[in-house]
Amino acid sequence: MIKNNSRNMAFIMAAMFWGSGASANNGVYIEQVGSTNTVTITQIGSNNRVGNSGLNQQSKITGSTNTLTTSQTGDANIIDYTVVGSGNTISKTVLGDTNQITFTCGDGTTSCTNVTSTMSITGDLNTVTSTIKGSNINNSLTITGDSNTVTQTILTNNSSSTISILGDSNTLTSSMTGASAGAGHVLVASITGTSNTHTITQGGTVNTTVNVTTNGNSNTVSVTTNN
Repeated sequence: MIKNNSRNMAFIMAAMFWGSGASANNGVYIEQVGSTNTVTITQIGSNNRVGNSGLNQQSKITGSTNTLTTSQTGDANIIDYTVVGSGNTISKTVLGDTNQITFTCGDGTTSCTNVTSTMSITGDLNTVTSTIKGSNINNSLTITGDSNTVTQTILTNNSSSTISILGDSNTLTSSMTGASAGAGHVLVASITGTSNTHTITQGGTVNTTVNVTTNGNSNTVSVTTNN
């Protein structure tokens, strides 16, 4: 099902939806409000789904000048998303089976403006949950491996996050709150290995920068910044 206030975009999305329907159990749900949005979705395989059509959990794009590019290859992959605001660039690429991305940009009371979010997942059984509220935020995530879990919460302006995971069964939880002036919080994390656990909590009114690099297996890293 596709809702759109632009006739040309509605035609493009409807054609895409019918095309994916020819493949077993692929599904796309789009609800778009605004203009100058560009949406490109490619699904190869079966049981892929972009967006959650459940009650109050629909995929949607609200605003103008948004760009969303989603590509899934494999079986049983799910991408749920909500974009609120304007000037956003969202790109998700998933290669593998049974991966899941849940992406929320804005929360109904705060615009999501000038946010660039890029995610690339290669592997199986990876789960990413990303919640972004605010503006001028850069978010980059690359996962190569299986059964990794990443949970990101960015509730402050002008923050940036660059995360790279190479390996299996790693867990990273990142939270950014508080700082609103200057460059905002910065997280750079590079994880190589298996069964590592990272918890990064950045809070307070002072901008902080955390740079974490780990190599090996079964490491536990916990970083908290505050003032």
